[in-house]
Amino acid sequence: MVEGNNSMNDAATDCDETTSKDLDGTSFTVDDKSTNQQLKEESCNQACLPDQPIVVEEEVQKAPDGGWGWFIVVGACLVHFIMGGFERSNGVLYLQLKSRYDHSATATSWVLSLFSTLRLAVGPIASALCNKYSCRTVVMMGATISSLGVLISAFVPDLPYLYFTYGVLGGVGRAFTYTPSLIIVGYYFNKRRGIAVGLSTSGVGFGSFLLPPIMEIMFDYYGFIGTFIILSAVMSHFFIPGALFRPLDLHRRFMENDRQKDARTEETGENLLTGVTQATRTQNLLSSQSAAKMSSSLELTANVKIESQKTSLFQRKLSKVKLAIKGTDRPKDKNGEKRKLLDLSLFRNFAFSALCIQLFLFTLSFNSTFVFLPALAEEKGVDRLQGAYLISILGIFDGIARIVMSSVLDLKRVKPFRLIIYNCVMFVVAIVSLLLPSMTSFWQFAIISGLYGVLSGTYIAQKSVVVVDILGVEHLSSAFGLLLMFQGLSGLVGPTVGGLLKDFLGTYDMAFYFGSIGIVAGGFTMAVGNIWLYKQKKLKEKQDKQEANGEH
Repeated sequence: MVEGNNSMNDAATDCDETTSKDLDGTSFTVDDKSTNQQLKEESCNQACLPDQPIVVEEEVQKAPDGGWGWFIVVGACLVHFIMGGFERSNGVLYLQLKSRYDHSATATSWVLSLFSTLRLAVGPIASALCNKYSCRTVVMMGATISSLGVLISAFVPDLPYLYFTYGVLGGVGRAFTYTPSLIIVGYYFNKRRGIAVGLSTSGVGFGSFLLPPIMEIMFDYYGFIGTFIILSAVMSHFFIPGALFRPLDLHRRFMENDRQKDARTEETGENLLTGVTQATRTQNLLSSQSAAKMSSSLELTANVKIESQKTSLFQRKLSKVKLAIKGTDRPKDKNGEKRKLLDLSLFRNFAFSALCIQLFLFTLSFNSTFVFLPALAEEKGVDRLQGAYLISILGIFDGIARIVMSSVLDLKRVKPFRLIIYNCVMFVVAIVSLLLPSMTSFWQFAIISGLYGVLSGTYIAQKSVVVVDILGVEHLSSAFGLLLMFQGLSGLVGPTVGGLLKDFLGTYDMAFYFGSIGIVAGGFTMAVGNIWLYKQKKLKEKQDKQEANGEH
């Protein structure tokens, strides 16, 4: 301890002497100050070595909140653009499949239900793979599977084959791209998470605006096979976000290399280091110089090297853990332990369970709207192309609402009431959904579709943010996967029940009435969950206050 205190005192003395010389106008420059400051920090590090790793660990775990994170947002926006375009074009595809294969409404809707359901229901598997490997790896897998599934769908002779090619392969492939795109945005942002999520998910709205009418035109010009070949090429663009989704650990290593490179540049030509300190710094400079020579074009090679180093670092720990539960490349919890691939204990939180139930009930109507809205409009006398325009109108208002409302709900004064606003939006969506079957002209449908887009955009954009508000960012990956599973199961039930109602009653009206009932029930379920969460927070505040008073 005496030697450590002497080291700290010597470092402080050196720093004081440097400062006094600089004030006297001697030859020390800004670089000299930086170098001496680094010398002082190194001396303190040697004296306070046991405490240093804790400080470094806390600093490393901070979210970048910008920088490369904005490229992550661009990649996630592209994922949502393609995803939303396909999802909101279900109504166009439904009419094309029914016309080509001439099956019942229930059988035809099953293709699109599987396509939408598996994108969400496979969410837990996708999030587990993200925990075990990386978001980039999972997205690359998803891009391969989805584009291959859509390509094969162009040549199938009958509708049942589409259950596997378009429904299963397309749905699973999209799940492997959709889930990582939301998870990685949550990891890269903290203070700006609401805005980042809103910008990334806004791609759904713009994809919904462009792809449905373009898809309708493509079917007219290129036919069924030609259109599906083009759609397969569109799906292959998922490789671009996969390339942009740099693993957060790799990004931090690159940033550290850049900092070392800057430090090497500042220290060039300086001869202030002597003895053992000089030898140590020379070794650090050589290692940083070799790291600085890495070209950005060799990022994949660097990734492989880093992954191999990481594997060797945690080899002893991983040998004691079951591979089915633990992963190899995941951040640690606050207690220092690795997180499970899929944490089912989250259902013990009643607010999260209520959120899962209400999302299940909400999606009953949400998916049915995009599948049956063009068909409902055509049933009321609206032209088929105009029915596709309704999805575009809904989509553009959806995209605008995601950006605007995400910024509004991220304000300091509004953020405490975000869960309440999120809950109230559901009841308004139920009212709008009830009005849709009463419309008789294109402009009436257009106005209601725009309002539905604003509300649905506000609701969907805040989904991952609300999960963080309830559970915290450390549980985002597992929680979001479980949430998507409930949403996916509902996506299977909603259009299927809507198709059955159409087959038995001869109209699409009851599909929207059925969905509205589900939204109202979901709204009340989430309200109960919010009340429970409010009481839990008040109870915790009371306990903390009592503990603070007990200490005094």
